[in-house]
Amino acid sequence: MISILRYAPMSGLLLALAEPCTLAAQSVAEPRTPHTFEVTVNARTFNPPVLSLPLKEPVTLIIKNEDSELHAFVPLLFLQGANVQVTGNGAPEFNATGLARVLIPPHGRAELRFIPKLAGTFFYICDLPGHQMRAQIIVGEPRPAEAARR
Repeated sequence: MISILRYAPMSGLLLALAEPCTLAAQSVAEPRTPHTFEVTVNARTFNPPVLSLPLKEPVTLIIKNEDSELHAFVPLLFLQGANVQVTGNGAPEFNATGLARVLIPPHGRAELRFIPKLAGTFFYICDLPGHQMRAQIIVGEPRPAEAARR
């Protein structure tokens, strides 16, 4: 219980009101459950070849390397300036613009957590010599069902 104290200037007394005062709690946004997407690397191919992600919604992107050779996930322009958390046994590399790439060992995996902030079509590649692997990420507006629950 919180009481309000009031100063009565004429009498020099500090008066406590007997009525309890309730403070309005500030609403705290509940964390949104991330959308989870999985990309597998097998036979020097990213699967699926096209991935659609929601705009401005939390995403967990799991990249599993099922090959017996090292691969890289290089998000061309896609994650520039984004706050990306990387877990798993991949080796992330960052530069001045953010996440540059993640090296994923044979039979390894990397999990990237982020919120896509730009709509558009983006590409990601494996930049290791001779691999010639490329796939696409399309970032769009939140799906109608997701927008309605906000």
